[in-house]
Amino acid sequence: MRKEEFKKLFETHFDAIRRYLYYRCSDADLASDVAQDLFTRIWEKGMNLDPDNDKALLYKMASDMIVSKLRRKKVELNYVSSVVSEPGDFNPGQNLEYNELAKRYSDVLISIPEKQREAFLLSRNENLNYREISERLNISVKSVEKRISGALGILKKNFKD
Repeated sequence: MRKEEFKKLFETHFDAIRRYLYYRCSDADLASDVAQDLFTRIWEKGMNLDPDNDKALLYKMASDMIVSKLRRKKVELNYVSSVVSEPGDFNPGQNLEYNELAKRYSDVLISIPEKQREAFLLSRNENLNYREISERLNISVKSVEKRISGALGILKKNFKD
């Protein structure tokens, strides 16, 4: 795609796409970010889109991207709410150890690739089985197994002492 064609595509559709995304998520910053990501992806991949004829494709791509972002945001929020530390009857030394372990777990979890982390957290935080996860993510059960196995491998590697 030439620079002039991309500029026309951007100027013609950016504001409308951003408004569409805002209506989908009610978050102006998120809508702007996703709209920018959409056009960045189009430019980086060199996609040849006609500003007049490919409007439906732009909206479909934007819709898919916002759904993906919202799913990820939901998983992250579920994770954050599940990591609330309630040390209970721990002594101060145990509290410190617990908080350090929770921080280390959180750091490692963030480093796990997104697709593996999402499947892992659905399994652990929402107690979904592999079939339920595969239906929710629209992937095969075998893919779920592979993703969770990969996440567990990363966790094991980082917690070997």
